[in-house]
Amino acid sequence: MPNHDPITKLTPAELKFIDHLNATSSRESVLAALKADLQTAIEIELATIPIYLCTYYSLVRNTTTGEGLGPHELFVNKAGGVIMSVAVEEMLHMSLSSNILFAMGVAPQLYGKAPAVYPTGLPYHNPVGPKGPDGATAVKIPLASFSFEQLWHFLQIEYPEQWNAMPEDRNWATIGQFYSYIRCLIHTKFITDADFKHGLVPNAIQPGNYSPNNVDTVYPNAKFDPWTPAPPVPAPSWASYPGASQAAVYADKADSHAGKGAELITISSRREAAIAIDTICDQGEGDPIPDVGPGPDDDPSKDELSHYMKFLTLQAQLAEYVGTTEQLPKQPPPPPPQTPTMKVADLLKDKLIVDFPDNPLAAGYPPALQPIANFCSGCFQYMLIMTETIFRVPHKDQKLFFNEGLHRSMIWVLDKYIRTMRDIPVGKGKFMAPVFENVDLGPQEHSFKALTGLGAAAISAAQIVQSTLHPSDDLYSVMGNIIYYVCVATPQPQSTYSGRTLPDVHKYWATT
Repeated sequence: MPNHDPITKLTPAELKFIDHLNATSSRESVLAALKADLQTAIEIELATIPIYLCTYYSLVRNTTTGEGLGPHELFVNKAGGVIMSVAVEEMLHMSLSSNILFAMGVAPQLYGKAPAVYPTGLPYHNPVGPKGPDGATAVKIPLASFSFEQLWHFLQIEYPEQWNAMPEDRNWATIGQFYSYIRCLIHTKFITDADFKHGLVPNAIQPGNYSPNNVDTVYPNAKFDPWTPAPPVPAPSWASYPGASQAAVYADKADSHAGKGAELITISSRREAAIAIDTICDQGEGDPIPDVGPGPDDDPSKDELSHYMKFLTLQAQLAEYVGTTEQLPKQPPPPPPQTPTMKVADLLKDKLIVDFPDNPLAAGYPPALQPIANFCSGCFQYMLIMTETIFRVPHKDQKLFFNEGLHRSMIWVLDKYIRTMRDIPVGKGKFMAPVFENVDLGPQEHSFKALTGLGAAAISAAQIVQSTLHPSDDLYSVMGNIIYYVCVATPQPQSTYSGRTLPDVHKYWATT
């Protein structure tokens, strides 16, 4: 069996539209439209990442050890692994669109391009969609804690395109229609391989910088003994449960992409650009089936569900799924109710879901906590700046920059910082949610200095809160962790942290 998806054939609707473009357009207009739509694709993928991350961080996955996992803990771990697996693939999609645009000689723009406010519609999405569980049809996607309704909003993002739907780059109803439009532009007579040779391939985001799974995408499917040695060492006689490796489920599969090679590819031809677009569509909505519609799977081994089916299968395990009024397509067939049935109220009661305020903004938090929120947004924006910077980093230095910049900021800074923030109460039973605002870090050249300033303000705010508390108070320790992770990210004068901070991108932008 091949270890990749077959490349999707053009549909009759796409072939007809390509003929129309060939007859009525010019090379200049098609080239301009393709570049503009690729930048829009970057912004669509970027808009989804805070939505998925906010909900992911509302799930508390570490309340017990492997031996103590019950049905509620297992479900929350599964939900967390599934949501993060989608977020990881959205980052892949953003990288693929960026690589195509870079190959065409255009610098991808990410900094300051996330939605300005939530709830939000995705760029150029038709504002009216299928009926949701509350009967509403508005496509406005919030930042919110895990819930049945929030999963519906996830379905709005990934709603499957039906076979032979018309390509659309404006007022699209499904993201598949938008990428179908891009695919048609690529296949016109006006676009050639030469159009994808304007960016140096070694400077694109390299395949080795992507992994389909990390510690947050893996989840257990049963109780496990964390002390049992991993295979090939046999389990000892005293082991009551299988080891962690036997219980582990990897939400993303290595064959979940189109074409030969890796999931993340560099671009130097029209065919490679089409393959990248194919991977984006198949992972999100599923592999298309002629005359029927998308399938539930996104890989030839049929081990990984599409984003749409991942979310729908999670939703099918919630009590509200039975008798829901949400409007689902016939293809792929909706799953039957899953067991054991979960109630979100029970998960909240068990403190497995953190109750976040909806659509959090720094200004919505108490003034004393706003600098802590602003640093979270600053880290998010600096991640986007570092992503833009990758294309400027010499090939020999890119792997180190990617690991010290993107991996460190995501896994060792932002992840830990958000997990710390969610322990801070903000009143009325709510806790501090992550914020992803377009805070202004100034020009990229000086952005690290600006981020360091936001960090100093966050430290000051945390110290002021600490001054009102006894050191034995849990919140005192939480504020200490805020200070620590700021110092992991940025150099602070009074820091006792001696490791490396995030890299300063100044030298890559100073000559611009």
